[in-house]
Amino acid sequence: MKITVETTSLSRELFKLQGIASARSSVQMAQFALLTATKDGQLTLQATDMELSLTARIDCITDSPGQIAIRARDFHDVVKNLRTETLTLTREENHWALLEAGTVRARLVGAEPSGYPKIPSTVNLEPLKVRTTSLQRLIDRTLFSVSQDEARPNLTGALLRISDAGRMQLVSTDGHRLSKAEMPVPFATEGLPVELRTGVIVPRKGLDQLRRTLDVTEGTTAFGLEGTNIIFIYGNTTLTVRLIDGTFPNFEQVIPAPRPDNRASIGRKEFLDRLKFVSLFSSAKTNNVRIHLEEDTCIIAAQDPERGEGEERIQIEYTAGPVKAGFNHKYLTDILSVVDGDRVSMEMTDALSATVFRELDGEDGEESLFIVMPMRI
Repeated sequence: MKITVETTSLSRELFKLQGIASARSSVQMAQFALLTATKDGQLTLQATDMELSLTARIDCITDSPGQIAIRARDFHDVVKNLRTETLTLTREENHWALLEAGTVRARLVGAEPSGYPKIPSTVNLEPLKVRTTSLQRLIDRTLFSVSQDEARPNLTGALLRISDAGRMQLVSTDGHRLSKAEMPVPFATEGLPVELRTGVIVPRKGLDQLRRTLDVTEGTTAFGLEGTNIIFIYGNTTLTVRLIDGTFPNFEQVIPAPRPDNRASIGRKEFLDRLKFVSLFSSAKTNNVRIHLEEDTCIIAAQDPERGEGEERIQIEYTAGPVKAGFNHKYLTDILSVVDGDRVSMEMTDALSATVFRELDGEDGEESLFIVMPMRI
């Protein structure tokens, strides 16, 4: 194999592989990227850790087609530091890679490409398309509340489903909070796989990799199910994610009925800024802040024997009776940092019941809802 390829393009695609190819993996070949060059001038790059697989394609000049496996991290570190517009890569007889670029001549350790794990096929995939920017926002609004407790594997991913009303939903929870984001889909829901209608659990790592590599210049992203995998196709990239085998909790049961009469409308940015300030006085162990709603006013307060105490007041739209509750300020900050609108609504019943936050200015028919359980004041 011998190819010439644009340095910047190769570096960009190798960057995508870094979230999958890991030097810490117990599977040795998972540390490597597989490069396949065809005689028609296409270079395919692949990485897999047996749960995630990513394939990207770029143009190249093929002097000799073939395959080569190179440690992904080392290869990326070398390529991103080159100063030339192009580089030439040659596979040597011992499977090492000879890289030549201007005055640079380097040899990288390689492996027998025939031993590389097989990437799941997409031949039988029947893809559905959604807006890329909307999908990106759905991930942003749910990824932070995916549980990291490996003892509850069904919560270490987000539920993805298509409702009968033609809306794509992404839901996550860690037991203390819940996030639900949804958007309308441009395709008919009749005839969809039953798994998509009831919901599949996409692992955190897969969502993180998708968010990290999504090409927002592409208007749409295609996705579909293939066996126990969900596959996303965007631009020149295909990401395959093994689904979590488990049952997601019935989240609809824990969403309180809307209470418009008990709803406060708050400026998002001001709330976030004031919350960050008051959190400086919260306990490092509990992160507790107190939220007190009264007519037209939100009072944010915190105190700690080692830090002191602080309080801020915000003008809000609220006409119900006074109510107060304690919260982990990080949970509130996470919500206010991922929504884009100017205002959010807050429905707080008492110091023991779940509090509901809603994004008021969702784009393109999108909606998001967040539930946070209070802490003891």
